[in-house]
Amino acid sequence: MDIVKGQKQYTATVFVVSEAKPRKILLTHHKKFDKWMPPGGHIEKLENPIEAAVREVKEESGVDIRPFLQEVKKIDDRAKILPVPTFILEETIDPHGGQPEHYHIDFVYVFEVPMQKVSRQIKESHDIGWFGVSDLKTLPMFENVLHEIDVILKKIGN
Repeated sequence: MDIVKGQKQYTATVFVVSEAKPRKILLTHHKKFDKWMPPGGHIEKLENPIEAAVREVKEESGVDIRPFLQEVKKIDDRAKILPVPTFILEETIDPHGGQPEHYHIDFVYVFEVPMQKVSRQIKESHDIGWFGVSDLKTLPMFENVLHEIDVILKKIGN
């Protein structure tokens, strides 16, 4: 995909949080950024943001979040109400691999699920795991990810 400097691309990200307390958050160690991040990625041409979120979490972790989705409400034959993201972010993506600086418009969702076994996507991540709040201080992460986790845990309780 050819990217133009300043281009905006649409992505979906999911913070998968354990239902049980103390809370744990599912994170992957992203190869390209060399940072710990929640599952997520680009929204494909025929997807809406929530479909991309479900696909990305399943691909990157093996976790199926579909049972935890709010019901999509059909208004009429032309429109439906999609689950509202917790955040919508504009994120700067630094130049890399010959691509110029560009931006992600990121639809960020939060799902509380039972703790379960996860498996990483070897192509995109070095590792994957569930992490408690005390673990987060030692992981290399983007500052916005730490901020989002803080806001999420204050809202749902940790």
